[in-house]
Amino acid sequence: MTDIDVVNPVPVDEVQPWLASMATTFLSDPESDIFQRQVEAWRREWYPDRTWGARAHGRWVATLATEARTVTVPGPEGTTRDVVADALTAVTVNATHRRRGVLTRMLTESLAAAKNRGEPFSVLIAAEWPIYGRFGYAPATQVSSYTLFPRLRPDLLTPAETGRVRQVDPSDLDKVAADVFDRARRLRVGQVDRPGAWWPRRLGLDGYRPINHGNAPNYFVHDGPDGPDGVLWWAATRDFELNGDLGAISVGNLTAASDHAYRNLFAYLAGIDVIGEIALDRRPVDEPIQWLLSDGRALRHTGLLDDVWLRLLDVPAALSARAYARPGRLVLDVVDADIGGYAAGRYTLDATEDSAECRPTSESADLRISQRALASTYLGGFTLRQQAIAGGVEELTAGAAARADAMFATALAPWNATGF
Repeated sequence: MTDIDVVNPVPVDEVQPWLASMATTFLSDPESDIFQRQVEAWRREWYPDRTWGARAHGRWVATLATEARTVTVPGPEGTTRDVVADALTAVTVNATHRRRGVLTRMLTESLAAAKNRGEPFSVLIAAEWPIYGRFGYAPATQVSSYTLFPRLRPDLLTPAETGRVRQVDPSDLDKVAADVFDRARRLRVGQVDRPGAWWPRRLGLDGYRPINHGNAPNYFVHDGPDGPDGVLWWAATRDFELNGDLGAISVGNLTAASDHAYRNLFAYLAGIDVIGEIALDRRPVDEPIQWLLSDGRALRHTGLLDDVWLRLLDVPAALSARAYARPGRLVLDVVDADIGGYAAGRYTLDATEDSAECRPTSESADLRISQRALASTYLGGFTLRQQAIAGGVEELTAGAAARADAMFATALAPWNATGF
């Protein structure tokens, strides 16, 4: 491997060739206008110390970057709390240099840096399932896709009695979107924030050029009794025909900070003329809209995918940061044989109705559990019972696994609306 150099930090003047390497692996066109817009955006928000790459003979052949992102974790009585986590993104290795330890070297350094910064866990969205398990990451949330067929019934969904939906320009949406999203994301566990220039970058404002891979979106705001509380955009994916064939749209974002906003935004979508199909991607697995439709079969579940993967770096900090569905006490013997072994140890978890403390202990364990199993359970997305078949959960005290599942449970499925 003497011809491969792992580089960190990566200087900002390397943005374009570094991104070109990433684009090749992700099957993008590094000569396209969209790529140039991405280069412009990355250059404005480049963090050299959190960026890795590998060079061979002067050319970038691998990429990796991390960000500090805020993730909602369970709070008391159905609320959420914020935890700043390490967010892994832009991970690629060119096919010419695979199986040569490049990814292992970059991720080993990346995870060590996150641990040293005091970030209790790291998250990512995996392009492929098999890659990240050996580094300790495990699926922690899922995301669903749906298709709504609004013409199955003319009275499919009636609006709420209060609130209204209005179309806006991107600049008008930008004035309210960050606040609406920040309130909305706190309603679910697993939500990753949209910090800094996320909204101007997405809307093509403040010198950013919009990066649209299809038709330009149409933007909407919902006004509730106390002001804006919903944000929506959609783009056409198929035109309608005069012979009666209906068009189709894809919803790129539907954010609701209130039940009225949620209902009214969906009622607006269901009432758009000449539309026969509405695609909804990156939605929760327990999407509430099905309970509001006069015909629930107008909403079809078209896909289910693992979404946020999580790797625990500091078990006491991570388990103390969240609240639990019921009070309880557990002693966990956490096995972490993956790179870094950061979570390995025995810990006592004491949870009351509104607080929790986790600390190292020498007491006898109730559960021997792999770090991956604990990571999958951490946000409430998966139970230990589900994972027991894989052998990562060993009950040492009768009933301990059921107690743990009851403690880690969440009322709603964890869901992340934001790619990263």
